Amino acid sequence: MGQEIIKNIDEGVLVAAKRDRSPSGSNSPIAKKQAIEPVSEISTKDLNADATTTQKTEEHTQKREKKQKQKKRKYKAKDVDPTSPAGVLQFEIEEILQQRNLQHDDIINDVNSLLNSVELASRYHRQVENVEIIALTSNGEGLGLISNPVETTHKQIVIVPFAIPGDVCNIRVFKTHPTYVESDLLKITTPSIERDDSLIKCRYFGKCSGCQYQELPYATQLEYKRRTVQNAYEHLAPELMKQGKVPDIGDTVASPKQYGYRTKLTPHFDIPKKKNLTYRPSFGFGAKGKTTWRECDGGDQSTVDIEECVIGTKIINVGMENERRRFKEEWTKYKRTATVLLREHTRVTTKGGDTLEFRNEQEGSKDDGGNVSVLIETTESDDVLVKSCVTNTRQIVTEYINGFTFEFCAGEFFQNNNSILPLVTEYVCSNLQIPREEGQPLYLVDAYCGSGLFSITASQGVDRVVGVDVSKESIRFATKNAERNGVKNTTFIDGKAEKIFSEIDTPCDLTSVIIDPSRKGCDEVFLNQLSDYKPARIVYVSCNVHSQARDIQWFLNHTENGNQYKIESVRGFDFFPQTHHVEGVAVLSRV
Repeated sequence: MGQEIIKNIDEGVLVAAKRDRSPSGSNSPIAKKQAIEPVSEISTKDLNADATTTQKTEEHTQKREKKQKQKKRKYKAKDVDPTSPAGVLQFEIEEILQQRNLQHDDIINDVNSLLNSVELASRYHRQVENVEIIALTSNGEGLGLISNPVETTHKQIVIVPFAIPGDVCNIRVFKTHPTYVESDLLKITTPSIERDDSLIKCRYFGKCSGCQYQELPYATQLEYKRRTVQNAYEHLAPELMKQGKVPDIGDTVASPKQYGYRTKLTPHFDIPKKKNLTYRPSFGFGAKGKTTWRECDGGDQSTVDIEECVIGTKIINVGMENERRRFKEEWTKYKRTATVLLREHTRVTTKGGDTLEFRNEQEGSKDDGGNVSVLIETTESDDVLVKSCVTNTRQIVTEYINGFTFEFCAGEFFQNNNSILPLVTEYVCSNLQIPREEGQPLYLVDAYCGSGLFSITASQGVDRVVGVDVSKESIRFATKNAERNGVKNTTFIDGKAEKIFSEIDTPCDLTSVIIDPSRKGCDEVFLNQLSDYKPARIVYVSCNVHSQARDIQWFLNHTENGNQYKIESVRGFDFFPQTHHVEGVAVLSRV
């Protein structure tokens, strides 16, 4: 009887029944008890309970699957600083729309649908041939227009790295944003008349994200950087442009060195979390997509494996070689991603002097024999330069600029192209001068003074200098650098830049101000206090010309005394040849 009943049970319960009976065997007490007792009544009750449980489980599963289907992924827009690369890109996109008589809706991508459809994503992320590059971003990347793969009447703005205006190329779209798409450069089918690939000196160019302009003649690079400054004021200071308050942007000042100029590099390596690596990670710089337009060394990881950097100085590349070798030997000891500091350090002796003594004193990157690597460079004078590469962020390093000596912590900020620094400091000093009667004193205020670069190099033309910086460490070095150079007319205080206006007592008519903030620029509190102080002249040095343009518009048009000033000049300085970066210097005077 028991066997006949079990045969009529559904398959799922039958499996469960077999599993319940099999462990005990046919001769077990449980099996014997089941053979005596009325199996049909007990089994029917149990089966009904099991069927109910199974039904509830299936209903729960169906509800969960339905809920998951209803829960769609949504694109979350982020707040973007207008002076950041992402913010500036939106201005550049709007400019293309105006030039091509397109509306904003004509280039919008349906990102929300894309996030929830593999099929749609495969249509968006595709190869496109013969794309014409029509503009260059401030980041040094090409911009083009392609057809939308779904809405055939719509267009897409596409970013193409390493492409320049006039190039026609084949690309691979791999990422979609609401107003643009990103791509890899696969092939240049028709090169721009401005392109000259024979100029490229780096075997990683086209893969490494460090340089963008090696294919351009240097004069063309400088012109593109002048346009970057021009566009910054058009986009971030439109009021000033309409009012005619911005003079013609001056030519970009060239760097004396176009290669071998960087005195600081920071290669890195990636150690993934919770992953046992079976291969050595790359040691170098971030990769820029997956390009096939030219043959490049460096592997195919997200970090390009760099053996040398052509824009780094000789000693920096010696340090790169040393640290790569050490990483190859020790990489299994590292548990996480890390960045390596390579900073040039210079000591001076005279011809015929004992350079061996300096070799023994130097601290820095070591060769395979355990000795600190040094390079000896001679100059036109009797000086001999002994250079090493520092890797310790806390070590003190030295730079020599226009006859001045500067020491600072290797990990702290200091300009990375010492070949152009004499030109910059001379330009700043000449534009700080105030007409005065004979015997009248002149004063200088250096906001964001750092370790004293501008304070000290400009000190000879004024009677008193006051510098301020938020970093106590920088103020300590600025004070020591003044002493080291025999400069006795400087005072340095630590605190926010606006603090300086509450502590200085110099007459505004005889005082000039230098501003050299970080990339984010100045805040409104500082600009309002600067306006209240009313210095005779202002020189604004900036590594981000977009925040500089924004700040100057605010200062002139939205502070109490800003309307008393005019912009005398704006121009760029090329601190980083072969890259898109440009330093802006603006000169303002009180009318």
